[in-house]
Amino acid sequence: MFDNVIQWLAYAASALACFWAWEKMFFWVVQKDMKAIIRILGAVLLFTPAPLSIESSDYAPAFIVILFRTFLENDAPVLDAVIYMLAGLFLGLILMSFLSLFNFLRAKFSPQN
Repeated sequence: MFDNVIQWLAYAASALACFWAWEKMFFWVVQKDMKAIIRILGAVLLFTPAPLSIESSDYAPAFIVILFRTFLENDAPVLDAVIYMLAGLFLGLILMSFLSLFNFLRAKFSPQN
């Protein structure tokens, strides 16, 4: 009925708006690393796709797949969607650690005023 590209573009636009609201919700967190972890959790929650079923080529947001499989299907495997979310969290934490290392090295080797 609808083109998949148009559906994913509409979802991406709404997910970006939700991610903006996610960041505004946690304005009270002042520690930089904790704010980065919360930002990663929001990004993984909103932007991680997972297959609708194990042999399917159609994808949906992983948290939606987990919710629908848990509450609407009987004995549906949820672990594959959870693995997609955990892989996204792992990649986000690795990127955060590289960014922290880069900022540390930049601050250490930059000329002092």
